Amino acid sequence: MRIVRNINKKPSKPAISAPILPVNNSLPDCTQQVMFNVIIRVLIIYVVVIAVMRLMGKRQIGEMEPFELVITLIIADLATIPMAEQTIPIWYGIVPLVVISIIHYLFSILTNKSPAMRDLISGKPAIVVDPSGIDFQELKNLNISGEELLEQLRNMDYFDLTDVNYAIIERTGKLTVIPKSASMPATRKDMQLVKPETDMFYCIIENGKVLKKNFNELGLDIQCIMSDITHNMLCEAKDIAFGSLSEGGDVYVQKYGETCKNFKIKITEKYYTDQKLREKRERGEAVGQQKGKTKRKTIAQRKTQAMEAAS
Repeated sequence: MRIVRNINKKPSKPAISAPILPVNNSLPDCTQQVMFNVIIRVLIIYVVVIAVMRLMGKRQIGEMEPFELVITLIIADLATIPMAEQTIPIWYGIVPLVVISIIHYLFSILTNKSPAMRDLISGKPAIVVDPSGIDFQELKNLNISGEELLEQLRNMDYFDLTDVNYAIIERTGKLTVIPKSASMPATRKDMQLVKPETDMFYCIIENGKVLKKNFNELGLDIQCIMSDITHNMLCEAKDIAFGSLSEGGDVYVQKYGETCKNFKIKITEKYYTDQKLREKRERGEAVGQQKGKTKRKTIAQRKTQAMEAAS
């Protein structure tokens, strides 16, 4: 019996197992450094953008004119560049933001000083509805359709065009409506109802903390007011979630987990700080002097009229 061997077959090599390396789930030092740099960049750009928006005024957050909207969009774009690209120095984002704020400041001065420049840059209010009806030419210039105008009127609770005397598109794009007198809601003045003027309320306690700056705005002594509040509430300031005080002495206080309580503090001279007391006295003297001058002037006018009538 012949045994055939395959001389071409190479002898198999023993399998070599790969070494098992320990698994390290932690990030490399270089990656941690990059992430730390990104966080620092984001914080810096965030602070700079907040500062720029504050310098540009609160109107940037609400109603913006065209050039202000453009500047806001540019700020948003410039702020993302140094945050997304690590190779770009952070100053390449901060410097343009500062320049943009300066440009906005200069434009604001220019538009405030020159009405013609303000109309050129920001446009001017357009009357789209007047007593004669809709001004379709103004609507065409503003690229607004009649349906869009009706939609904006409905949003302002005007469902009938006959109730509208004037409708004006402001520079910011907001619609202002002046209704006809017959469609205006009745007021207390129309009904001859006299009501005392409403005082302004200040937050004086929040989350158990007394807000001293608002007491300074009111010109009231903290110890006197807090003594009355704690006496009425039978608790300390730290137990009060929220408290407000009006200039006339009306108090609104709510403790943690309880319903609110309203009461009034009779504000006398002992409650005022020395500075506020001096201001009130000076104001009272000035008002008294003005009343005296008005009275003397009225008496002089009556004497003159009487002499003229006698002659």
